[in-house]
Amino acid sequence: MSQFNAFEKALDFSFWKELCETRGERILFKRGEYFVHAGEVLQRVGWIISGGFKHSLTDNNGNVKAVGFVFEDAVLANYLSALSGVKMPTDIIALEDSEAMVIPASYVRDILDGQPELKAKFLEVLFGQAYDHVLDTYRFTPEQRYANLISRFPRIFDFVSIGDLASYLNISRRQLYRFRSQKIK
Repeated sequence: MSQFNAFEKALDFSFWKELCETRGERILFKRGEYFVHAGEVLQRVGWIISGGFKHSLTDNNGNVKAVGFVFEDAVLANYLSALSGVKMPTDIIALEDSEAMVIPASYVRDILDGQPELKAKFLEVLFGQAYDHVLDTYRFTPEQRYANLISRFPRIFDFVSIGDLASYLNISRRQLYRFRSQKIK
């Protein structure tokens, strides 16, 4: 399930992984345990050894929505909060019992601040992915978004609940059940 997000394919995260492996603390997160809460500034970042996490937020009506996922062999962070010190817009919560190597966010911030070209590339790729994600909600029907997700990650239901996937795709659970029963691919 690694490289769930497009930016993970477009950026070389070997420096991040190496930092976490050499200077990090191995932490176990139980299913449902928070890595960080919305409204806090992200003080630590990590590399996921096993398991997965969701980024979720509570909308204006009090509904909790899954807005992103990260899985094994990937970065555990929110770049805006980690690099700029802004408050987290989302919670980051373990989807299952998970393990990560965790370091202070300042370690990564120092490296990126010392390498302006790398930092610019980071921002460019992250902005591009965010913009594409927004455009995809207009570009594709809910059924097409579901089909695209399943074609990229056929085992997503092994890791993510129906409710979280429905909110991530911005569809109802009923629609998701219907798409699954139709075996849309």
